[in-house]
Amino acid sequence: MPAVVVITGAAVAAGMVGRTVYSRPAEAQGEPVVPSSSVSGEPLPGVAQVRLSPDSFFHPDRTAVQAVLQKFFDAINARDFAAWRSVVSSRRVSQAVESTWTAAYETTRDGGVVVQRIESDVVARRLRVLISFVSIQDVAKAPVALPERCIRWRVVYVMVWEGGELKVDEAPENRTPQMEKC
Repeated sequence: MPAVVVITGAAVAAGMVGRTVYSRPAEAQGEPVVPSSSVSGEPLPGVAQVRLSPDSFFHPDRTAVQAVLQKFFDAINARDFAAWRSVVSSRRVSQAVESTWTAAYETTRDGGVVVQRIESDVVARRLRVLISFVSIQDVAKAPVALPERCIRWRVVYVMVWEGGELKVDEAPENRTPQMEKC
């Protein structure tokens, strides 16, 4: 009988801690969106606000992920290399040349960004973030594999903590995006 009381008490305590950790904070932006609604009913490329799917909405790092990705995509849309550089890891910055970056994104407009899933890798102190978004660009600036004006992307961005801030990193997971014509 005492063992049942102890186990029940531990289960209730664990549930309360889990509810506290995974509850929605006041700073989370917007409501969760249906995963397939990244651009439905919106003019392409979609809204500029980075949104969270129901799956990612309750992850403990969702607010930081959403804020970093908002700055990341705002920087691309504004062609602001300095702003982009402020939200990517030192490894990613070391591989970027401003003139090349500017040329690559000079016609790009991204939108309809939805964080579909956030996976924590506690050992490596990083996050794997599955994102869907729409990109519109001149066909000449589109990927060689899909020379289209409008592309729907599904990518995994690896994010790491550097100096207490979350940053978009360069990792093998980033290099295999899925894409299709809009």
